[in-house]
Amino acid sequence: MEKIDRKAILVHIISKENKELREEYLEEFRLLVETLSYEIVAETTYSLREPRYSTFLGTGKIEELKKLAQLTDAKIVFIDTTLTFLQLRNLSKELGVPVVDRPHLILMIFSMRARTTEAKLQVELSQLKMRLPEIVHEDVDLDQQTGSEMGLKGPGERKTELKRRYIAKRIQILEKKLEEIKKHRVEIRKRRTKSSIPIISIVGYTNAGKSTLLNTLTQSEAYVEDKLFATLDSLSRVGEIKQNISAIFVDTIGFIRDLPPQLIYAFHSTLEEILDSWIIIHLVDASDPLFRDKMEVVLCTLKDLGASNIPIITVFNKIDKIGEEPLKYLQSIYKDAIFISAKESIGIDQLKERLANMLSELIVRVKIVLPYKDAHLLDEIYTVANVISRKDTEENIILYVEGYYSNLGKFKNYFSSQRTA
Repeated sequence: MEKIDRKAILVHIISKENKELREEYLEEFRLLVETLSYEIVAETTYSLREPRYSTFLGTGKIEELKKLAQLTDAKIVFIDTTLTFLQLRNLSKELGVPVVDRPHLILMIFSMRARTTEAKLQVELSQLKMRLPEIVHEDVDLDQQTGSEMGLKGPGERKTELKRRYIAKRIQILEKKLEEIKKHRVEIRKRRTKSSIPIISIVGYTNAGKSTLLNTLTQSEAYVEDKLFATLDSLSRVGEIKQNISAIFVDTIGFIRDLPPQLIYAFHSTLEEILDSWIIIHLVDASDPLFRDKMEVVLCTLKDLGASNIPIITVFNKIDKIGEEPLKYLQSIYKDAIFISAKESIGIDQLKERLANMLSELIVRVKIVLPYKDAHLLDEIYTVANVISRKDTEENIILYVEGYYSNLGKFKNYFSSQRTA
């Protein structure tokens, strides 16, 4: 195999908020960089007191990095924090190599991973919104260079203005296209919620194994790769939970800490599908030392989405990667959780059983269209459910009822629409 000729230096930041630079956070940053197929040739840390306005790093650290880049023949520097455009540009100039901060790194990964039209449009929109502040700084530079005497614009200023207008126009076009896609997705969601099949969303930190679990539960072949952000789009498959009980399983984009605001906004629309869920599977990587922190990131994101009221089942995945004692410890702490290996199909039957039990306890509100030839079922419907209203037409008896899914499931062939109450 040919050796990668893309050498990179990593800079880890120790700040007031992050005094303990834990190895797991360092490893996550390494994984992000390696996802782009860079070879990490050196790593260094920087204890941040007050960031420099123009360069973020101090003079001494810049000189150290410059020598390190020359010594290792590094082609790029990745820094695990958010920098202004001015800081990125000045650092790149000082070091003689490109400098990429965390938001731009994640955006680069998203750009590489985007497969659907929507994901590609969302990535381009985020890139352009990040680009706008750079144009502003270009204007400032031109003002300083030309003096902008008497309000006259030079050739450079006109070019910058045209560039800014183009980006603003392109942003408008992208937002319009994404709005059209969103409307189409809303229609699909409406059709789903009118079906008699429960919707179960799989959420979790990136690389928790969501796509593998989707494949296992639905016996399908969604794209799976052991890398960060392998899935950028919601993917739905129908799977059987037990005999006569099926569900639509939705695989969602993985969450990550410190996701750039532009990307949070862009992909929230994709995550909105979670709000239609009957049940949410919160998938956790049991082999990850930072699983507690990552669980918190996921739960906070669900809260921000307004999904806190949806029943959640915590599922620890990748138990094949941990020993018997760590597994027993987790089971003693998280007594209500399910423990599985989606890859090895361990614990899947227990998960399906739990899902079936949870569905049976859910109260649903449904519209039942009952032909007169099946009117003998009326007594049973009145027994197991609360009939909110009834209308007798020439062809059918139309009932709006509320009750437990376990009791009403036998009438699902007569359902016209339904939702959790």
